[in-house]
Amino acid sequence: MTAKYGRSDSHGLYFNEEKEMLRRTVADFVSKEINPNMDKWEEEGQAPLNELFKKMGDLGLLGVRYDPKWGGAGS
Repeated sequence: MTAKYGRSDSHGLYFNEEKEMLRRTVADFVSKEINPNMDKWEEEGQAPLNELFKKMGDLGLLGVRYDPKWGGAGS
């Protein structure tokens, strides 16, 4: 079992399956929605934050650390 980036192949001490799915979702979102556009946004001096936050919300990435009784997704 080799640790890479603070986690092990079997999710080890750092990630259970649910957290690994969240990690993959965030990584996919960043690689598809943010990274390809960074140069353009830097040149323009702005990013479409309303669109990005809408997409993040649609993926369930907002409020993940807050209890569902307070409107969050739970952690």
